[in-house]
Amino acid sequence: MKIDIIGAVGSGKTMLSHRIAEEFHIPCYEQDNVVWIRTIDGDVRRTDEEIERMFMDILMSKNWVMEGSPRKLLKKRYEYCDYIIFLDTHYFIRLYRILRRWIRQRTGKELYNTKPTLKFLWMNIKWHHEFNKDKKQLLCELLQCGSRYKRFKDANGAMNFCYNTYEIK
Repeated sequence: MKIDIIGAVGSGKTMLSHRIAEEFHIPCYEQDNVVWIRTIDGDVRRTDEEIERMFMDILMSKNWVMEGSPRKLLKKRYEYCDYIIFLDTHYFIRLYRILRRWIRQRTGKELYNTKPTLKFLWMNIKWHHEFNKDKKQLLCELLQCGSRYKRFKDANGAMNFCYNTYEIK
C-alpha cells in the first residue's frame, strides 16, 4: 500500500494520513518532516541531497502513506504510489481549520511542529489562498496520473475508498 495524500493547508491531510496508517498498520510520513529538521530554535531546511535520499528511502519501501502539499520538489512521489488522494476540502472549512488549529496550538491544546506565531498564521492563510489560484494547474497534472488519481471532498470518502481497495493487516 503506497498512498500519497495531497491538498491545501487545513484540508485534513495529516489527520487522514495518520488514520490510514493506524488502520492499515503502515508507516506515515509528513512531507514537511522530510524537508525540515525540527529544532527548538526553529526549522532548518535539509540539503536537496538529504531530502532526495530520505525521500527515495521512503518511496522505495513496501508500504507507506505520505501527506503534504504538492511541492514541485517532491512530485516524483506520484510515480511510486498506488494512489494519489487529493483531499479537496471546501475553502471555508479549510480556513476555519487553520484558525482553529492556530488557536489550539497557541493555548497549548494541540502540539505543533512550527511555533504558532501571528506570522505563521498569516503564512498559512496566504498558502490557503494561493492553493486556490494554483488548483486548476494541479488538477491538470493529476489527471495525467489516470486512474491512480482520486479526488475526495472529505476524509470519510477517502477512508471508504481505502477500505474498499485494501485489506487491513
